[in-house]
Amino acid sequence: MFRVICFFTDLEDDGYPYAEGCVFPREGVSVSAKRLAELSGSGNLQGRPLIVAVKDVKRSGKKG
Repeated sequence: MFRVICFFTDLEDDGYPYAEGCVFPREGVSVSAKRLAELSGSGNLQGRPLIVAVKDVKRSGKKG
């Protein structure tokens, strides 16, 4: 499971907004290992890590 550390809109999920502190990916969405590596490194459009791996995060059910 991953936690968002910097706001972004997921261009591979119809522009879904992820606010800092949210769980990534949102419930019901599958993400490839390549995409996780892109978002957790600097190989994305913002050029910085946007998510970080965590052991467990409670899902809030709130969008963005």
